[in-house]
Formats: sequence, C-alpha cells, structure tokens
Amino acid sequence: PSLRDDRIDFNSHDETGTIFSLPLEQVKQVQGSGRHEVSVVFSGEQGKEKENCVTEIRFHVPSDASLTGQFEAKLNKKKDAEKKSDDDDSSSDEDTKIEPSMILLDTLKSKCDEDVGAHTAMAHLDDLNLLAPKARLDFDLYDSYMRLRGRKQSWRVNYSEINQMFLLPAPDGVHRFFVIALANPIKQGQTPYNHLVISFEEAVQMEAANPFKLNVTEEEIDALNAKASGVKITKEMDGPVFEIVAKLFKVLSGSKIIGPSKFESCRSKENSTIRCISCSTKQTSGNLYPLEKSFFFLPKPTVYIRNEEITKVKFSNVGMLERYFNITIVTKEAAHEFQSLDKREYEKVVTWLQSKDIKAEGTKADIMRQQAAALADEDSDESDEDFDDDDDDDSDSDAAMPDDDDDDEEEAEDSGKKGKKDKKDKKEKKDKKEKKDKKEK
Repeated sequence: PSLRDDRIDFNSHDETGTIFSLPLEQVKQVQGSGRHEVSVVFSGEQGKEKENCVTEIRFHVPSDASLTGQFEAKLNKKKDAEKKSDDDDSSSDEDTKIEPSMILLDTLKSKCDEDVGAHTAMAHLDDLNLLAPKARLDFDLYDSYMRLRGRKQSWRVNYSEINQMFLLPAPDGVHRFFVIALANPIKQGQTPYNHLVISFEEAVQMEAANPFKLNVTEEEIDALNAKASGVKITKEMDGPVFEIVAKLFKVLSGSKIIGPSKFESCRSKENSTIRCISCSTKQTSGNLYPLEKSFFFLPKPTVYIRNEEITKVKFSNVGMLERYFNITIVTKEAAHEFQSLDKREYEKVVTWLQSKDIKAEGTKADIMRQQAAALADEDSDESDEDFDDDDDDDSDSDAAMPDDDDDDEEEAEDSGKKGKKDKKDKKEKKDKKEKKDKKEK
C-alpha cells in the first residue's frame, strides 16, 4: 500500500498499477482483530446513488509483509524505538514485537482522525466510560461528525445518524446514563451496537476557574445556537460534566434528549426517587425504564421498545407465594422477556400499563376471573348432572313397570314358601310336645 493525502492506494506486486484505493473521507470505522487482521468499515455514502457499494474490507497482514513509502518509514522508526528500549532493558518481551498490521492500523486511524480537508476538532472528550460497547474511548467533536477513538478501534459517526438521545439517572443515585441512539450501528468485533451508553458520575464537575473550553469562535457559537432550540452553549462552560456533554450533543446533532418519566419504583426513598425497575434479560442484570412513550432496558444489552409497537404485556409467576414475577413485552415482530421483577413492583407496573392503554395478560385479576369462571362451570355441570338423574329415574320407572309386576310375583312366591315352612315348624314343635307329655305320663 501507498499513502496519499486523501486515500490509500493498494498496488500490484510489480507496482505496475493500482488495484484499488480506500477513500479516507468515507471510512467510518477502523479496528484491529488479532495480531494480523485489520478491518475497515465504510459509511456507505458512496453507494447512495448506486445499487452496490463496498461496506467493509478486511486485510490479513502477515508478519513478513513488506511495507513501502511512509509505511516503511513508520515501521523502521518503531523498530528503532523498540531496539533502543531493548538495549536499555536486557529483558525482551516477544509480545511487544511490532507487527506490520499494527503499522497499517495506526496509519489508517491517524489519517482518518486527521480528516483531510476538515477543520480542527471543536472539542475533545477524553477517556469516556462506555458501557455499550464496553470500552473507554476519546471523543473528538467536529462540526458535522464525531470521531471515537480507542486503543484498537476508531469510529466515525455523523451527527445526522443520531436519531435521539437519553439522559437517565442510574438507580444508585451516583451515576447518569447518557445514551446516543444511532440509525446505523457501529461494530465492536462482530457485535453491532445501535446505542452508545456513556456513564457519568454526577459529582464530577467543571469548575468556573477551570471551565470546559470549545475551540470555536463566537460567530460559530452563535450559528450553532441558532440551529438548536431550548438550550444554548457558550465558549466556556462549567457545571456537571454530564450536563455539558448533553448540551453539546443536542446543539451539534439537533436531536432531542429524552429524560426519565414520572414512574416511581418501590425502591424509592424520601431523599431519592428511582425511575426504573431492577430485572434481567438474556441472563444479564440491568434496569428497565418505563418512559412516557417507550420502555428502555439498560445498560447492556440495550432493548428499546416503543409503546406504539406493543401489542400486549404478559405476566407470569404472579402467585402470592412468589418473590419475583416476569413480564414479556410482545410486539408485532418480537417478544422481549424480562425476569426477576420484585413482586412489590407488580401494582406499579400494572397501573403504569393501564395509564398507557397497553393490554396486559396474566395479571392477578385475570387469574381470579379465570378461577371464578372455572368454579361457575363446575357448579353448572353439577346442576346439569342432578337434573339428568331425575329424568333417568322417571324414564326408568315408566319403562320398568312390567318388571315391577314380576318382582311382586316373585315376592308372593317367596312369602308362600315361607308360610309353608312356618306351618311345618309349628307342627314339628307340636308333635315333640305331645311325645314329651306322653312320656311323662
């Protein structure tokens, strides 16, 4: 490969021609995977007016790969620095070997970060703690896009790709979640992420003596504020860091920021109100936020469900002896199950669903109605059985009248036989008595 101002050309082995070029202004993400692989993801803007476009290229760079031009100079420079370090330290670590893939990765990242032809970054946000994807990244904010930089990753995200943002309090009362919803997900490895979840400590602030400064002119500040509504930024800002970052993104992207709803968890206390429900999904613990127009599970995996997409919410394990219950939010396309909700949250969840006109199934009221209906069916069956028995008796009595005559005849015969036997017994007793009397005489 050979490095140009606005692209990287990949030439044939005999250097007779260029096989293809990478336009750096369209590179969305650069990341290394292992020691010999470099992945380059494009924004797809080059294919808007075409049926087909390149979205990703992966390079396998072996240890003995030959690099030329500026790449070779960088590789030699790193090797010299490594050799000098080895001379100072007698112990050499094989893991610190400089691979050609690392040179290619660093060069692509640095060239993309320069963003040929663009202005200098107006703000830098260093070492932000991201929960999804799990990483610590630096954010460079430009006028129309932002660059996310990690140790082995680099992403470019246009502000036009931001759908909406959220600023939600964590249940611990110490942190705030700032969530950026993306129209086009970024990838960490092979896992796509539609939401960037950034965690801030509420206590961290920028003091007035050392404010957060923007690298822009007053005219540029006025132009940005003119596009935004409801919030203004200044060249120097102080206060909680999460508020400063939220203001910046609202002004730069023009997207709205959604805050917590009025829902109150059973875990709320007098001095702190908790706006979410502790639960788990896909064997991962987190918090489910019932918002005014949606449900949002944070921090990872993020699950965002609009109320208008919900067909029903199914409850399970709502018995009196259960400590926890489950809910399944069913949409037209999928079903999202959330487990281990505290049973004290049950009434609050049911009330919230009723206030949003969302259909609920499997509630305690449904179970009681089903049990009452089952008991009513049993009583009805018993009464029907009693009625059927009476009919059978009547029909049997009518059909069995000739049989009753036969029974009377049999009873008459039995009574006649019994009478004869009684007469015979009396006669025998009389004869015995006469014989006895004669003997005594």
